[in-house]
Parts: sequence; C-alpha cells; structure tokens
Amino acid sequence: MDRIERPAPSSSWAATLAAGGLALWLLCGAAGAQQPGGEKPKPEPAGTNVTVTRPGTFEIHVQGADLRGVLQLLSTQGKRNIIATQEVRGTVTADLYGVDFNQALNAVLRASGFDYIEGKDGMIYVYTAKQKADILKAEKKPVVKVFRLSYLTAADAQLLLAPALSPTGSIAVTPAAAVGISSSKTVAGGNSYSSEDRIVVRDFSENVEKVEKLLQTLDVKPDQVLIEATILSCGLTETNKLGVNFNALAGVDFKDIGMEATTAGTPSVTPGKITQNNLTALNFRTDFTPVTGGMTFGLYCNDIAFFITALETVADTTVLANPKLLVVNKQRGEVMVGRRDGYLTTTITETTATQTVEFLETGTRLIVRPFIGADGYVRMEVHPEDSDGSVENSLPSETTTEVTSNVLVRDGHTIVIGGLFRENTGTGISQIPFLGNIPYLGTLFRTTSDGTERDEVIVLITPHILNQPKAEAVGEQVKDDMQRLRMGQRKGLPCWSSDRLAQWYLRRAKDFLRAGDREKAMWNLDMALSLRRSFIEAIRLKEDLTNRAYWADAARYSVVQYVIPRMIMQELGKPFDTVVPPNKPRNGEGLGADVKKAFGIEPLLESPLPTAPPTAPAPEVGAAGQSQVKQPPARTDENKGVRP
Repeated sequence: MDRIERPAPSSSWAATLAAGGLALWLLCGAAGAQQPGGEKPKPEPAGTNVTVTRPGTFEIHVQGADLRGVLQLLSTQGKRNIIATQEVRGTVTADLYGVDFNQALNAVLRASGFDYIEGKDGMIYVYTAKQKADILKAEKKPVVKVFRLSYLTAADAQLLLAPALSPTGSIAVTPAAAVGISSSKTVAGGNSYSSEDRIVVRDFSENVEKVEKLLQTLDVKPDQVLIEATILSCGLTETNKLGVNFNALAGVDFKDIGMEATTAGTPSVTPGKITQNNLTALNFRTDFTPVTGGMTFGLYCNDIAFFITALETVADTTVLANPKLLVVNKQRGEVMVGRRDGYLTTTITETTATQTVEFLETGTRLIVRPFIGADGYVRMEVHPEDSDGSVENSLPSETTTEVTSNVLVRDGHTIVIGGLFRENTGTGISQIPFLGNIPYLGTLFRTTSDGTERDEVIVLITPHILNQPKAEAVGEQVKDDMQRLRMGQRKGLPCWSSDRLAQWYLRRAKDFLRAGDREKAMWNLDMALSLRRSFIEAIRLKEDLTNRAYWADAARYSVVQYVIPRMIMQELGKPFDTVVPPNKPRNGEGLGADVKKAFGIEPLLESPLPTAPPTAPAPEVGAAGQSQVKQPPARTDENKGVRP
C-alpha cells in the first residue's frame, strides 16, 4: 500500500479527504482506465510508491507502473507542472533513493526512451525523441560568419570543415588564386579577387563554434625546410706508354739533313741539302698510336735512326657542387646555377621548314619537394644534378651526374642517396711480328701501353627544418656580411676617387657639426655634392641645415609630369604650385591636413642633427686656493662604448 504523507492534526477535513482520495486512486491504478472493447483495467502492481523523504528529495519504488501515472505523481509531489503529449505512453520500473525532482524526472523518462523540454514559463513538456528534435530544429535560427584564412586555402577548408556542419549548413568560398609564375605579356590578373582567402559559414551557432575551433587547429603556419645537396665527383685517368721506333733512309747521311719531332712524339725527317726525289725512306714503327707529350730519346748514325718514346699521363679531377634551397612543406622548389647554350632545330613538313631555338641547360641544379613529419623526419622527392656540355655545329652534347630519389631523412642529418664507382683498366702491346716475341731482345721491337680510368660519384642530402626567428636572425647576419663585403670593395678604390672623397667630405661635415661649426660643415657638404650630385645622405643633411628643400632653386620645366597633382589640388580648390617643385615644402611642412591626406604625406622620421658636445665649465677655486675643473659626464657611443 502506498505511503502518503498525512496532514497535521490541525489540517482541515477537506485536506484529509483529498489525501484519502489520492491513496484510493493509487490502489485502483490511475492508468487502469476502461480499455477499448469493454475490458476492465488491470490493477497496478502493489509496489508503486513515490514518497517525499525531505523537502525537495524523493524516494521512488515502481514496478511496471504506467508512465503517465508516475509523471502525475511526480507532478503532485514536486509541485511542478508536467504536460505529456499523446505519444508518451509506456510502463516504467525503478527504485530511486534520495533524488531530487530533476534527477527523478530524467531517470524515469530516459528509462522509457522519452525526453522533456522546460519552457521559459516553467512548464515541463514531455516529448518523444523525434518530437523534441523537430521542435529544437524549428526553434533554432542559423547564423552566418566570415572566417579569414592565412595559410589554408578556401577549397581545402571547405573540404575539411564539412564533417562539422549540420545537414542544412553550407560553406561559401572565395575563388582559387592563380598558381605559377610563368612569364606572360597578356595575363596580369585583371579584376580577380586579390585579398586573402575567406570562407562564409552558414549554420547553427553550435556548429559555427565547432568550425571556429577547427580552424584554429587547421589554419596554422606551414613549416619550411632548408635542403642542402652535395655532389662530389672524382675522376682519375692514368696512361703509360713505352715504345721503340726505327727510321732508315738508304744512302743518306742524317748529319747532312735536318730533323724535327712532330707534336705526336714520332720523329719525322725533313730533307735539307738532298732533294726529296733522291730519298728512299723506310720506317719501322711499333708505337702505332702515339700519345702527345712524354719524352722521345733517339740516336742516329749515317742512314739509321733509333728512337725510344716514353710517356706517363696522370689526370686527377674533383668536382664539388653544393646547392641549397629553402622550400615550404609540400611545395616544389628548384634552383639552377649554370648556363644555357642555344641551338637550332628544324622541323620539315611537305610545304614548309620551321626552325626553332632550343637551349641546353648545364650547371648545378636541385629540384625538391619536401614532406615534413611531426616526428622530425623529412621525406623528400629530390633530384640533384651537376652537368657540363657544349653545342658544336648545332649539335648539343652533355656530361651529367644526377640522381632522382624519394628518401626519408631526419632533421639536420646527412644521408647518401646515390653513388657510383667505376674503374676501367686496359693493357695493349704493339710489336713487329716475330721480332717482338724474342726473349729480352723483343723489347726493342715492341711498344706497351696501359691505362686506368676511375670515376667516383657520391650524392649526399641534408634537410633542416627551420626555426623561423632563428633563421631570420641568421639571414640578417648574412645580409650585414654582404654589406661589409660591399664596403670593403668600396674602400679598395683609390683614395682620390670621387666616391671616396665624397664620403670623406660627408664625414668631415658631420664632425664640424658636432664641433658646432656650421659654416665649415656646409662647405664640406658642398664639396661632397660637387663630387656626387646624387649623394642622398648629403642632400638631406644640407636640407636640415638650410631648412629648405633641395629643389627650391629649380624651375618647373615639365607640364605633363604634374598633371595628377594639379587635378587633386583643383578638386580641393587650392593653388597647384604649393605641392610641386620648386614651391613644394620639404616633408610637407606647412601643408593643410586635407592636402596631406589627399597625397598621403607623412612626416619623415630622421635622426636629429649632430650636435656639439657640452662646453667645459669655468674653473672653480677650491679650498686650498687651487683651481678645479669639473669634468663633463662620460657619454656613450653605441659603436665605441663609453668615452669621456
């Protein structure tokens, strides 16, 4: 039997009667109304009990109770208004201890597969899951928000953000930017979209918030990698030659004729006093393929000449190429340092012949596309190449060392991606038949030649993922080194050159300004400008000294040059000659705010003029009657430290 809190003895008889009626309703089963077909309602199980243990806390024990009846009991005991739709039907079994109203309501409804919405008026509406979803969907209003993209393209963002949208959500994107930097005389972009990529998201507010959080993770600065390739090519060629040569001239005394050695190392006979027709020459040679250079030793007596040719050639060549390239992650990069030799190609058809110019590119080249991993490894599609070639008679020829590979390297480490070792050794013997085979003596009738060619090629690759601030600092240091190199080259000019003299006069002018002598400073500035009329630093310093523009003495000799300033001043209703030379003031001084705004004139930020150091104070007489001079405080020079 259900337990129901009874009223206090002082309660009215009506309240007691109402409590008794509620208990009677529970016993009979509030949900056991007359069923269709005249069936009698089934009594609710005897274990149904909803009790308020203390204010705001319930204890519920129901077994197979009608859901609508349990909701009615919760409404009565909790003093809350609960309204259920017709589709909310079923039974519930639950045992709950010490729960508040919301916990009890959630437990009962979720166990039965239903849900509720609490209205602003305090009413609790119980719906099926589908009904609640439809109501919430109808009440939601979509919002529209624009997102600016810094590194992620709009097309990629649209693809990646699609899972975060509702079925009714949408994303609009800006047009894709043109890619590539090919040369063109006709394509300049036109009126195409030229701002950063943007996306416009239309969806419910919670989905738009998800999109915003995703973009914070996706739209991030890409990594960059500096890739260094080293190509080392070593070549060694060694040849040896040793041979014997006989020359015989019948009936001729070699002392009476001249002899000279050819450039190939083989002696030749040049007749002197005797005519060519009277000579009968005979040449026994074993060095059939003479090599240029070496030494030729010969003996001749009467009509016989005996020569020995010996040669050793060694060539050792090393070529080192070391290209470097900075590339953004997943982008293609290429660097080429070399030459382009042109040659003609001819295409012949039935009616015409067309000639085109093509180029043979040789030198050092590096083509790469990196893929940076989160674990510090870099995968690269890489193609280093070092080549040499020429074009002769419109036919190109090329010698190249190149590697194409896809490798994985850790950040800052070096790996060998290719190599070649090739050695070619050959030995040859040339001799007079039979005589060259005689032991020991056969050496006089034969020539031996041998050669060795060895080539070795190694290709190494080193990637380094950049730390942007550190890399920029190193770049600034290299830039300063280039400035030092330029200044060193300039200081190498003769001291009487106009550039060196102009620099010297400018330094003198600054020194005189510091000393307070403006007249000598002006003279030195005039000397510097007489040597270099376009010395900008000297011109600005002179403007500061004279407080007038450098063009103040010039004449306005052009009419077309100042058409636009004339139009602008005409629109402002002000004199035109106040904004063009010679009346144009330096740095826009004295011009109205509207004129400065129209022309975009801003004050020039410059360092102040060099000033004279403070003068020494007058000596003061001390207690002992001796003069004392107060020394000025030390001043700091940023280039030379602290000096008095």
